[in-house]
Amino acid sequence: MIDGQTRAMAEAIETGSVRPIRSFIAHWAAVVEIERQPAVAQTYHRANYLANHAATIAECREHAATVAELYRAAYTAVTG
Repeated sequence: MIDGQTRAMAEAIETGSVRPIRSFIAHWAAVVEIERQPAVAQTYHRANYLANHAATIAECREHAATVAELYRAAYTAVTG
């Protein structure tokens, strides 16, 4: 988290825009949204683990799609 915050702040300074900081905050808000719901967090982390340890590309894609779907829903919930 700290590395992401540092990169976002550096990019904001370089570009003169707050957009990198807003993106950083939106990302972490989505992570918190996932974690505040135990069942969603469990599904998210399990799918992420299985995607990273999949035996085949198809299996990896299936689990990665679950991760993306859950993240997208949480991101939408916090950003409107």
